[in-house]
Amino acid sequence: MLINIIVFVAVLSLLIFIHELGHFLAAKSFGIYVKRFSVGMPPRIFGFQWGETDYCIGALPIGGFVMMAGQEDVPLSDEEREEEYGHVPEERWFQNKPVLQRICVLLAGPTMNLLLAVVLYALVGFIGSQVPEWETEARVGEIEANSPVAKAPLFLAGENTITDTDRAPDSLGWLVGDRILSVNGREIGNLTDLAITAVLGGPDKSHEIVLERDGKKFLSPVTPEVLDESGHARFGVGPFETAIVRQVMADSAGEAAGLQEEDIIHALNGNVVSLSSFIAAVETIPEGDTVALQVEREGNLLTIPATPKTIGRVKGIAFSSGEKWETLSVLGIDAKTAEETGLKTGDVITSVNGRSMNLDEFTLFEKENPGQDLELKVQRSGLLFGMVKPDEQFTTTVSIVPVRAFGVGLRPKMVWHNVPLVKLIPHSVYQSYLAVERTIMTIVGLVQRKVSPKDLGGPVMIYEVTTKAAQAGWDWLLKITAFISVNLFVLNLLPLPVLDGGQVVMNTVEAVRGKPVNEKLLIRMQQIGIFLLVALMIFVTFNDIQRLIYGWF
Repeated sequence: MLINIIVFVAVLSLLIFIHELGHFLAAKSFGIYVKRFSVGMPPRIFGFQWGETDYCIGALPIGGFVMMAGQEDVPLSDEEREEEYGHVPEERWFQNKPVLQRICVLLAGPTMNLLLAVVLYALVGFIGSQVPEWETEARVGEIEANSPVAKAPLFLAGENTITDTDRAPDSLGWLVGDRILSVNGREIGNLTDLAITAVLGGPDKSHEIVLERDGKKFLSPVTPEVLDESGHARFGVGPFETAIVRQVMADSAGEAAGLQEEDIIHALNGNVVSLSSFIAAVETIPEGDTVALQVEREGNLLTIPATPKTIGRVKGIAFSSGEKWETLSVLGIDAKTAEETGLKTGDVITSVNGRSMNLDEFTLFEKENPGQDLELKVQRSGLLFGMVKPDEQFTTTVSIVPVRAFGVGLRPKMVWHNVPLVKLIPHSVYQSYLAVERTIMTIVGLVQRKVSPKDLGGPVMIYEVTTKAAQAGWDWLLKITAFISVNLFVLNLLPLPVLDGGQVVMNTVEAVRGKPVNEKLLIRMQQIGIFLLVALMIFVTFNDIQRLIYGWF
């Protein structure tokens, strides 16, 4: 917990420092009097005076500010203004500088956030890291039944001609292993880009997607659909993960077939498989049937006949060890199973058919008892020591489903990914551009009601995202920090009076009119902006609290 808090504060402080540093450097370069440069909001904890400026740290790590003469986010009275800046020459006041200089100072903060994102993306690309293969390629993995891509038409595409989509399609439905070359004419890097395209486009927008299969290109027009309770439009396709044998269990069907550790499973009965689609396909093999596995071993391709065995498995739920190793807890659960059983992620299973089990004991019991129903006693912790929601205890039933399995442990393929030095700047600029585009499209989606306001998050969501990213690795933390920095760049340019964008608008109006905006009007606009900003903060914090209460994270 302490490490998580440190990570959160460090990320937030970096973003604020860079933003305020932009305002500060621009103000200093134009000779504007800067009284204080603070990272964090008051009360002031400590700092030092250097020249005319107080450099300090505030107690609340949720903001920061640069105090400049004549530039006030919160209006001051004449007496307060005189007390603060009465000794400062008028030519050094922000409001007395030329309009173009003022606009440069206002834009410097958001611009620094954008530059920080470019630097962070470049740093990740330059150093490189071990990443799942799906991060580096857009290849089709598991396909949901009855999803848009499962029934999508495919038209054979010519190299330099417009594909005719008014005729009967050459094929129907995407297949595992298909490579996605472009979406709406733009190349994509991975399946995350495809998913974002669906969410931001909504369920009414059709997309032209070019696939490659067996060396041939196909154009596939697809309209995403809302497939679950999330309310988000989706194509219904998951990323491709290569199935690599991590472990072969003793006396298993895999051992009998001759499978070995580090074997790469490419296909089953001639059909390309990913890790998840391989498991799903094996589970439904008729009992006693023998299948052909296409396996790569030390660079050689082998065809191995194998007959899976029947074992038991509780489907739709992933279990893990509880905080105490002798207990069992719910690591993850799909929406359908959650609705049927009442279980949620984080629930502790105190007993199975009247006896306590740890993860190893439960896994063995599950395997050896296909077809049996289990009575689970569940302990669910309350919220805020039971004040918001009390502890719960209840009983539910799950079934051990008979499935086929080879008795092998699998792992996904990891690849080393970095960006060549000559491509580093274009890469980092493009990643930042994509982040800006996604942020703008999200705002547009909110206005068009394609994105739900409930998806917005505040400080608690930022805490959750940054700490989970840190647990995933330093590269993920840097990428998430870069994306949040881009969000700050865009949001600060919104034309709300209290934000940088709103003040740019006011100064632009002054430049057009040739005289300042009426002071009373400006004060009213600032008050409205503050009200809207506070309302937004209350709303997103309320969303955060709802997610915590209802377990939406």
